[in-house]
Amino acid sequence: MKTKTVLSLVCLLSIAGCTAMDAVTGQQTQNFYSLQEDVELGSEVYSETIEEMRARGVPINADPARTAQLREMVQRISSVSDLPELPYEVTLIQTNIVNAMAAPGGKIMVYEGLWDPEDGLVKDDEELAAVLAHEIAHVNCRHSTESMTRQMLPNALFLGASIFAQAKDREDLAVALSGAFMLYNGIWVTRYSRQDEIEADSVGLMYMAKAGYDPRAALRMWDRAARNRSGDDPADSIFSTHPADRVRLENLRTKLPAALNVYEAGIQNRTS
Repeated sequence: MKTKTVLSLVCLLSIAGCTAMDAVTGQQTQNFYSLQEDVELGSEVYSETIEEMRARGVPINADPARTAQLREMVQRISSVSDLPELPYEVTLIQTNIVNAMAAPGGKIMVYEGLWDPEDGLVKDDEELAAVLAHEIAHVNCRHSTESMTRQMLPNALFLGASIFAQAKDREDLAVALSGAFMLYNGIWVTRYSRQDEIEADSVGLMYMAKAGYDPRAALRMWDRAARNRSGDDPADSIFSTHPADRVRLENLRTKLPAALNVYEAGIQNRTS
């Protein structure tokens, strides 16, 4: 009975799952969360991350000049995004991690390791704009809550099937289901994540161009990253949540002409 109840609830959730308009593509997409819930969820993730960093003694926004720069750049890029009304906020976390991340709803965290002379990713402001535009694109595409929505049904189905296997004392079936679940998360879920990264690269390229940042900086950054990881094979990314650097670079090359048109048109408008 418990298994039937779980499966019934899953079906109802699947049918009732909200169909939302994608602000970036204009197409219908499945997202169980409202935009306001994106903001609330992101605020919760942000608060927990900052609390954890402070508990470890990591400085937050301790470099006023760098923090002000990040805020100005995020405001400039988000204002030309598809969801400029979101409460964007950027925080500088001063630990030597080469990363930046965006929580749903517009909370962006940038780690100081991005500028590390040896291991960092960015070398100048234009490349930093590419990173920030990529994160703002994730927010606008609502990748986090779309991914959570996609995983609701399979996760609940696996749970229901596992309960059934245990109730029937089918240890062999439970083991098989566990393996299938790991395979699902290792290939199917990460495949979607890699697609999201490629979309964020493409959308971010246009955002930075609209904001007046040279989109060629994004290609320069990923070309350098690909050369520094010369053994990076696209086939190696099958179990990775991020595409190989060269895959990202080639995708950006195909999008560059359109982005350059936008960027150069903006220069002409500002000088005329």
